[in-house]
Amino acid sequence: MDTRHKISAWLAGHGAAVKWLGIFLFFTLIGVMNFNRFYVNELAEGGMPSFHHYFINEMTGAYAVLLLLPLLLHFFGKFPLQRGNWLRRLPVHLLASVIFGASHTMLMFLSRKLLYALLLQKDYDYGHFGYRLLMEYQHQFFTYWLIYGIAFFVSMRREHQRQKLKTAQLEQQLTAARLQALQMQLNPHFLFNTLNMISSTMYDDVNAADKMMASLSDLLRKTLNVSNRQEHPLRNELELVNLYIEMMQARFQNQLSVKMNIDRDTLEALVPSFILQPLVENSLKHATSNVQTAEIEILSRQQNRRLILSVKDNGPGIQNETSQNGVGLSNTAERLEKLYGADHRLHLLNNQTNGLTVMIDIPFHVEKNGDDGP
Repeated sequence: MDTRHKISAWLAGHGAAVKWLGIFLFFTLIGVMNFNRFYVNELAEGGMPSFHHYFINEMTGAYAVLLLLPLLLHFFGKFPLQRGNWLRRLPVHLLASVIFGASHTMLMFLSRKLLYALLLQKDYDYGHFGYRLLMEYQHQFFTYWLIYGIAFFVSMRREHQRQKLKTAQLEQQLTAARLQALQMQLNPHFLFNTLNMISSTMYDDVNAADKMMASLSDLLRKTLNVSNRQEHPLRNELELVNLYIEMMQARFQNQLSVKMNIDRDTLEALVPSFILQPLVENSLKHATSNVQTAEIEILSRQQNRRLILSVKDNGPGIQNETSQNGVGLSNTAERLEKLYGADHRLHLLNNQTNGLTVMIDIPFHVEKNGDDGP
């Protein structure tokens, strides 16, 4: 977007009337200040100044610039001074400043002549017009470049804001794409693990494998319904987890015990979709390989406008830095980082007796007006 369009968009955009009112009041203030300076100066020198004379003269001088302002801004936008063209365009601007000065002087002369005749019932004497043009141009030259500087500042500020907004939008798009990629990475990981487990179970217990296939079918159907959402209510997340647990209980039967300790006040809280399953899978993997009966507890509670989720098992806990590394946990950590930035915590803590607790601490928020994000 070029400078002309930036300024035009700013003046015609949101709150255009307020901006033009502000510009009008600014020029009114300039006129009043000039009037006050000349009028009080003559009073200070012992003179008897004409209030109407000074007021009309200074206000018409200010408002004449205001009338020419749209044309000036259009010209500045069409012929901006830039590093590669300033030497070529500077003479054009000097000529434009002369035209601006002559136009401003002519507007002041005509408006004063009209107002003097209507309000004061007298003719306005501007003196020798040629000398007036030279005299007024000294101020008009300064005014021309002052307006150009302000217009340049406004256009650069708008461009800076536009670039910041564009960068923020791009970062948001990249984050969304990354989150989607993480979900796509997680779902096949879960699916392959489950299919392998069903395949191995089929040789030992066909009925159990059949139940696992039915639960997997229901789980995949529900997963498709939330595939485009980064967050959904905890009650939906628990439905997915329960289907996964049904599959695992069909596989391990009496070797798996799952306890739910869910605060009812947290059921509508928004959580990252498919966030608990990889934690439960990780706990199940380590617990079943070390104890006869795997015990898993899933907990949720609200504390100081924070949502606390935890998955506790009775496995071996953390034995070394790599004992708990895997796609599920690393994916979970990265998704939380992308969604909440620094406003989250993910802790892995060994229990006092045995086992591991994975705790997630995120902002407590619920859906509002169809919005499923914070």
